[in-house]
Amino acid sequence: MKLTLESIQLTADDLKDESARHASAQEIYSPTAPKPPIAQFGWRDRWWLNRTAAQQVAINYWFFESHDEACTAADEGRLRLSALTMPKFGGRVSIYQPPPTDEHALGDVVWQAGANFLFVHDSVAVLVAEIGGKVSAETTLRIARKIREKIDSALLSK
Repeated sequence: MKLTLESIQLTADDLKDESARHASAQEIYSPTAPKPPIAQFGWRDRWWLNRTAAQQVAINYWFFESHDEACTAADEGRLRLSALTMPKFGGRVSIYQPPPTDEHALGDVVWQAGANFLFVHDSVAVLVAEIGGKVSAETTLRIARKIREKIDSALLSK
């Protein structure tokens, strides 16, 4: 089975522990658009947790031709995923940085910015981002792990 949005996309049933309500969905561009690598397909779902707009999570899924393209797009796209940056000698860098520990168990490559997680697994890049500062890193990490599990399950059924 080829990885598809339907095979890895979270549903209300997947997020029942968060009392989630699907708020919106839309097709999105690659994090590197308009320059390569361009995603074959990108999608964003917005969820209200605990059935309140005050606790929002956006989940972005990008599908690429290969693992290398997904890694490159996620890495190069980190600067475009947030207007916030950090100072670095000689300039500024993305707030998305490798997490301080390797306990996330999300994917081959992972970056974190507060409660937001960007990761690559197989040929998919995924961003789980909270909106408004009301959702904990533990919650977004738990959601990201559910996506990772769905990717693993879809890959096993190939």
